Amino acid sequence: MATGAILALNVLTVRVIFERYAEELPRAFRASSGSLGGTRDLVLVALGLRGVAADMAMVDLLIYYGSHDEAADNWRAISGWDKDTGVYRDLLPLARRILGINPFFRYAILYASTALAFNESRDEEAVRLLKEALVQDPRYWAYSLNLSAIAYKKTKNYPELLKLLEQVYAYPECPTMLKNILGNIYLKTGQIGKAIAIFEWIAQYAPEEDYRQNMKEKLERISGLLRRRQ
Repeated sequence: MATGAILALNVLTVRVIFERYAEELPRAFRASSGSLGGTRDLVLVALGLRGVAADMAMVDLLIYYGSHDEAADNWRAISGWDKDTGVYRDLLPLARRILGINPFFRYAILYASTALAFNESRDEEAVRLLKEALVQDPRYWAYSLNLSAIAYKKTKNYPELLKLLEQVYAYPECPTMLKNILGNIYLKTGQIGKAIAIFEWIAQYAPEEDYRQNMKEKLERISGLLRRRQ
């Protein structure tokens, strides 16, 4: 009896998720696992495995977006700081899918909003995602900090932008991508010591192997440039 009631509640939850994101979910499924993605979400959430469903949806997002561009050396050239890159158009639907499954998956929201705003220059989409996340998780200040950072990014107010990103950096859910961006802004504004400190952390402790390798190579190049200046 109790098991049946729990199953019915979970099925109702799935229905609410699908109705809330009716427009976005088909795009998210096509961008990741096709119709299998929708069936998987439905089954896992109905069985009470919401966390597993969200984790697998995050894997879909990471596979779709990848990490090679965001870890590249010439960050300004590959990022959308000045204009919309015009790529990864299904990044927002994939992120909203995760938000619908698990509204407290903070890493996923920070990762996607950072990518949208600072890599793809789709500030409006990043703001939309963060505001939706704040409705579900209003006490998580990193979302508000990211919203403010996006506003300062638009005006290229680097001192204020850095203050906000430094605060987000301290959160355990802060993705390596955002730490890399912070380091690159330090580099851009001539704060080489702070940039090197972040790059050294990434090179040693980042969970992503490609980031660790890229940062080691970047540190070697920075070291070479500094030696030539002496």
